[in-house]
Amino acid sequence: MAYAALGIFGVVLSTLFLPLPEELALLGAGYVAHTGALPLWLAWLASWAGIVVGDTSSYLIGRSFLPALLRSKIGKRLVSTDLRAWAEDLVSRHGFRAILLGRFLVALRGPVYLAIGAAKYPMARFELLNGLVGLFEVAILVGLGYVFGRSTRVEHRAIWLEIGVAVIMAMILIIPPLFKWRMVKKHRAR
Repeated sequence: MAYAALGIFGVVLSTLFLPLPEELALLGAGYVAHTGALPLWLAWLASWAGIVVGDTSSYLIGRSFLPALLRSKIGKRLVSTDLRAWAEDLVSRHGFRAILLGRFLVALRGPVYLAIGAAKYPMARFELLNGLVGLFEVAILVGLGYVFGRSTRVEHRAIWLEIGVAVIMAMILIIPPLFKWRMVKKHRAR
């Protein structure tokens, strides 16, 4: 049982480095609990611990190394100083939205959390918000994996549902601040 929990933790954490969607690992954790290898609560706890450690790692790497990289010659070519200042201001004013959006962006979670760390968003607040949002996401996906067991059709539907939620959240959380930024920029240009 302990090995199964450590295995789940390792697989979920490995999504930080491997091109494997975290959501598949969470569904797999539910399936492992479904087979009786460990209780559902332990699969959930191991999965949640894996996402918290992985997200904290991305945040800390962004906080420690990304600012120096962006100040370098290459970094300034990749991201302009104005764009960086705008992004840091956006994260400082709308950190909860960025964390919420990052949690549901399937392929961009790592870069979003790197940017949140680089913007020096308070770590305690990041951990609290990300951990709470992660509690619900992990509970839903591990629960789906448990309930539906081996059904690959349900697995694919759950991933598309999460992608759909991420797109809708992106439209709600990103487009209004971008629109406001463009309006302010146009107003200043006059």
